[in-house]
Amino acid sequence: MTQNYPTHSKFKYDSLFISLSVTIMITCDVLVYKTLDFYDFKITFSGILFSFYFLISTIQTEVYGYRQGVKTVWIMVLYQSIFVMVIFVASHMQPENNQISMNFKSLFGEFWRVMVGTWTSVPISYFINGFVISSLKKVFLGRFFFIRYLIASMTTQAALLLSAYPISLSSKYNFNELITIITTTWSYKVVMSIILLPIGIILADKVKKLESADVYDWGISYNPFFLRGNKK
Repeated sequence: MTQNYPTHSKFKYDSLFISLSVTIMITCDVLVYKTLDFYDFKITFSGILFSFYFLISTIQTEVYGYRQGVKTVWIMVLYQSIFVMVIFVASHMQPENNQISMNFKSLFGEFWRVMVGTWTSVPISYFINGFVISSLKKVFLGRFFFIRYLIASMTTQAALLLSAYPISLSSKYNFNELITIITTTWSYKVVMSIILLPIGIILADKVKKLESADVYDWGISYNPFFLRGNKK
């Protein structure tokens, strides 16, 4: 086991995890209104991509520790907010200019809902994910990654959907459709987590070797507003 925060504070690949996380989440913002029908079920296209961010987030916390995961979440919230605000403002500027502008406003005119959803759902769900992964890693002394991964997946995805979709999608779908989307998307995400589990195990082990790091969060504070050090 390594110490809480290795002396080589500059990791080689952590910036890649942050970049991928921001890219996936911004893409999900655009795709949140796009749904796919599977018989009588609906699933959002963004829900498909979220499974990959969960994989990245879990590996980052597993390798680098809870604090690095918290840092990534706050970076995502900042960049997502900027992105959503720009799209929202652009959708309301001269919407009558042409048909494309009118269509753009029709789609993104209430994009502020996505931003509000981002401010609530992303911190809530992925702080939960980081806490579960970090805490169970200490409980199991780094073993049973597959159990920790699945427990975190079920709780994180539920928190994300229940906090985000009622805000983001309530203007586009009625109550029954919203419930169907939430339950279907949660089920899909859990199944996807199981499918991606072997990749997660391999990548976590590989990144640990490349970074020569395997952080255990002994004695840290899980306060998401405390970004540095290990004091409580």
